[in-house]
Amino acid sequence: MTDPTVPAEAVHHLFSYGTLQLPGVQLSRFGRLLDGRPDALPGHRMTTVLITDPAVIETSGTDRHPMVVVSPDPQDTVEGQVFVISDTELAMADDYEVDDYVRVRVTLRSGTNAWAYLERKDTAQHLDVRQWLRSLEVFAGPLPDFDPAAAPADPVELFLEWLREAVAAGVPDPHAMTLSTIGEDGGPDARVLILKNVDTDGWQFAVHSGSPKGRQLGGRPRAALTFYWPLQGRQVRLRGTDEPASAEQSAADLLARAPSARAEVLLGRQSEHLTDAEERDRAFRAALARIEAEPDLISPEWTLHTLVPSEIEFWQADKGRLHNRLRYERRDRHSPWVRHMLWP
Repeated sequence: MTDPTVPAEAVHHLFSYGTLQLPGVQLSRFGRLLDGRPDALPGHRMTTVLITDPAVIETSGTDRHPMVVVSPDPQDTVEGQVFVISDTELAMADDYEVDDYVRVRVTLRSGTNAWAYLERKDTAQHLDVRQWLRSLEVFAGPLPDFDPAAAPADPVELFLEWLREAVAAGVPDPHAMTLSTIGEDGGPDARVLILKNVDTDGWQFAVHSGSPKGRQLGGRPRAALTFYWPLQGRQVRLRGTDEPASAEQSAADLLARAPSARAEVLLGRQSEHLTDAEERDRAFRAALARIEAEPDLISPEWTLHTLVPSEIEFWQADKGRLHNRLRYERRDRHSPWVRHMLWP
């Protein structure tokens, strides 16, 4: 279903069972007739709501508008039309609907994922988790362009460019990343850490060698890193080998940390069962006092690590779901990078 009058930004499906199907409402609200096709919303039933907004009454010609609510009978179905509209027109539709309605994501009989306006009170009470999650918008803001053909030969250069853009856009904790490792039981494990540095050697982070992640890296020195910057709809994914730094480099990294962070390292009991919060607090105060008395005190278990990647993927979201994916690959750290586009 295409319409040459729809702006290039059109990416949304909107299911209407009420007055937005009327030609007069469409012309008044959008300045054009929408191109639609019949569809239906299963598991819902129709009721009506009394409208008091004079502007909406004048546009629609009635103070009684249809309202859809979740039905206890999954066989119930509401017939209507599904339209393709732009970001701007979706905002216009939001402005048209009164406060009794809430826009949520639904799955239509055809399998199409679409927006629909349901009863606000009913939705809050009855919307199941699946429907609620579908109603949460993704890639809501303007997404930057990404031309893989123009990407630099060095992935470090592209990564730092994307990181700087995330910082400039105000992404919270833009240097946070998910470190994925292989557990002692052979299963995956993951947690969020802070990036320490990036250079031609790789991506650096630090862990306590006695922590679960430290033991996992020691036993199976392969890992993955994932960065996600939602305001730009961007991911960077890395896979490769892990290399621990020298004791001198690790000590320098630890001494650069704040006293409270260094005190936490001295505790040395990360991820163990805690039965008494007061015991933890006493141990922390004692560790902090040691650091204040010995400013150069370090923990030899603190280890700086470098992920030396063999694969780096740059993922740029597209509202139409034709995401741009570019992967850098190499056989080893001494081989040149080779670039490949990936299917969405």
